[in-house]
Amino acid sequence: MHRLILITQREFAEILAQPLQAAVPDLRIEFAWSADELRQAVIRQPEATRLVSLGSDIIVPADVLGRLPGPAYNFHPGPPAYPGIFPSVFALYDGAEHFGVTLHEMAPKVDSGAIVAVDTFAVPEDWDRLALDTATFAALQNLLARTAPHLANVDVPLPTISEAWTGTSRTRKDFNALCHMPEDVSADEFARRYRAVGEGPEHALTISRFGRIFRLMSKQHDGVVRGGQRVR
Repeated sequence: MHRLILITQREFAEILAQPLQAAVPDLRIEFAWSADELRQAVIRQPEATRLVSLGSDIIVPADVLGRLPGPAYNFHPGPPAYPGIFPSVFALYDGAEHFGVTLHEMAPKVDSGAIVAVDTFAVPEDWDRLALDTATFAALQNLLARTAPHLANVDVPLPTISEAWTGTSRTRKDFNALCHMPEDVSADEFARRYRAVGEGPEHALTISRFGRIFRLMSKQHDGVVRGGQRVR
């Protein structure tokens, strides 16, 4: 029995599994919610298994990738110019006029594997992080729908293209540094960071004054948004 392990957020699991199941109705689709759970699932049955990750922060360990009979695949919520964490944030901060999503093979180094497909779209000047993340999640769904027949055929690797990763891979440390503004921040620099980061509750701009850290929070609590959708 062929199986596909889909690594994603719980709230997206059902909708993301649908195009894969429709492509190959007898494909067994399983989910992994942690790195430990993923490792046990692969150890239990490494043969005829494919990993696909979309919207998850789980980093697949090298030993897990090494047990698989073929490539594992990741849907990266950014173009090759923005590898690493929170690509939409850094694209907005840079004032990027175009953005996109990338399907690529997983490799031990995050966001470095051979690229299968890249879809791009324009970024209007008035978009904030929520608008860009919403468009990005829609682009990821469209790319998944288009490639689902190939991904669900777990015996055959997907063809790759010549496009390569070009940008600096951003880390949590880079994101935290962007969120923490200097005391002498200018109005223009504040506007750039505000557009890129937005307001809490899970992330927000901060500034140190008088030996204390002040955090920018929204006057109204809009809940937590992932993929442009409110999840709580």
